[in-house]
Formats: sequence, C-alpha cells, structure tokens
Amino acid sequence: MEQDNQASSTATEVASGSASSVVDQAVTEGGSYDIIHQRLIEQGNQLDQQIAALNKARSDAFGSTDLRILGRSRVRTENNCLGRDIVQIGQYLIFGYNVFIGLKKHTHIEDVFSVYTLEQVEDSFTLHPVDLSTSFLADAKFKHDFDELYRYYKDTRLVQLVSKDGKLLAGFQIGERLDDVRVFQWSVSPDGNTVTYIDNRGERELELPEKHDFEWTETAREDIVQGRFPHINILDMVFVETIGGDLTVKIENNSETGEGIFSEPVDEENQSINDALVAYAKVGHLLLIKVLPYKEEQWRYLLF
Repeated sequence: MEQDNQASSTATEVASGSASSVVDQAVTEGGSYDIIHQRLIEQGNQLDQQIAALNKARSDAFGSTDLRILGRSRVRTENNCLGRDIVQIGQYLIFGYNVFIGLKKHTHIEDVFSVYTLEQVEDSFTLHPVDLSTSFLADAKFKHDFDELYRYYKDTRLVQLVSKDGKLLAGFQIGERLDDVRVFQWSVSPDGNTVTYIDNRGERELELPEKHDFEWTETAREDIVQGRFPHINILDMVFVETIGGDLTVKIENNSETGEGIFSEPVDEENQSINDALVAYAKVGHLLLIKVLPYKEEQWRYLLF
C-alpha cells in the first residue's frame, strides 16, 4: 500500500508538472505575441511618418494639386436610360447612354447621344442641351451608318466614349464576345470646335485591354508521358489527359492507372493524347490550365 501511494504521488507530481509546463509555455507564447504585435504597430507608425515626410518633400519640390469637386449638375434625357460615358470636346459635353426602347421599332441618334454646353455660375454648373440637328451628329454619312448598325444588330449597345489623339471614338457592342465591337470615329480640331465624321471602322483606335496579365504556354509533344494511360506532364506538378471518355487531372506521374484527383466527361470518347489542346500558366503558387478537348468548341479552365 505504501509503495502504491508513493507511485500515485509521483504520477500526480508528473502530471502536475506537465500541466504547469503547458501553462508556462502558453503564457510565454502569449507574451511573445503581444511583443510582436506591439513592434508591428510601432513599425507601422514609423512607416506612416516616413511616407508623410516623403510626400511633403515631393510637394515642396514639384508642387501639388488637390482634387476636389467644383460643383454638380444633373443631366436629363427624354427616356429612361443607363448612362455609359461622357467626354468633353471643346465647349461641348457629349453624353452617351443606352435606353430601353420598349415598343419603339427604331433607335434614333437622340436615343443614344446628347450634347450639352456647360455654364458655370459661381459654384454651380448648368447644362444646356444642344439641338442635335445643328451638331456634328447630324452628318448624313454618320446617320446612315448609325441606322444601319441598329437595323442589322438588334442587341447593339453603346459601351464607351473616348477622346484620343485628336479623335472622338464611340464604341458599340454588337455581339456576345468582348471583341464584337463597332467603333465610330470623328476627327477633332485642336481647338475642339470642329468635329468631322470619318467612318465606322475605328476598332484599331479603340483597343481593348489584354484579357490576362500573363501568357499561356502551350504543351508540346515532348510533354507527353507514354504508357497504358498516357498523359501530358505540366511542370511536374499535374498530369492531364482527355482519353477514355473523360478529362482527368492527376498529381502523380503514373501512366499505369487512369485515376486522378479530378475528372469530368468529354464529348468525344475515342480521342487520342494528341487530339486535345492544352495550355498552362504559372502565376505565383497557382497553376492555371485550359483544355480544349477534341471536336469541342468551348475551352475548359482549371485552377490548381
């Protein structure tokens, strides 16, 4: 009994000591967290002070202009509309929008564009409508091209107005794809008082931004790993194939089994390893993959 009591006492001391060490460790870690947190706050404050000093030195050397709102005004249109863009050409403001035509059979220029002159009285601004029949939008060739556009493309809508390199550009979306656009262009005199219609082929002047800020790399024949279940090796990270009736992604370079971490059916079951188009892009820790299986029209995009 005495030996049992001693063993029990020893076990209790060990357990108590173990619990005490856990508590001490937690307290220590908590203290370390508080210290690190406080140091980060101090370094952040120092960084703010350095940035403020740098901005002051820049302003003293090069000067600065504060952006502020000079005033407000309200644009009124005949129909309910969704505003798209506004540009200033000389003394004029050109406002572009899309209206919901409803039962109207035809879309007219005044259903898309309004032109105004801007008058400032002390701190307020007033917009005065300009009669479109006396403006540059009354050009006969432009009216013909405008009517033709809305006649042949029922889903046409204005997407952008741009004043660029002595030209006024009006971009219209005419299809579902982003690059299905038609761009009207006018030449603008240096003083902005003379605007002359050119044509409706200004697509090159109104370039769309790149869809991605990275480049796709297409896989080649040397990326193929042959075997019972051949696949395409992408940077030794993932392995892709579209044979056997499905698109499969594996993380093991094993051509003896067809199982992977991801699988989905493809339209053409009898395609070979060379039939699908595969491309990839490594962006940081992410691997982007796009696959176009054989006889399919839509790319499939995967993220690993």
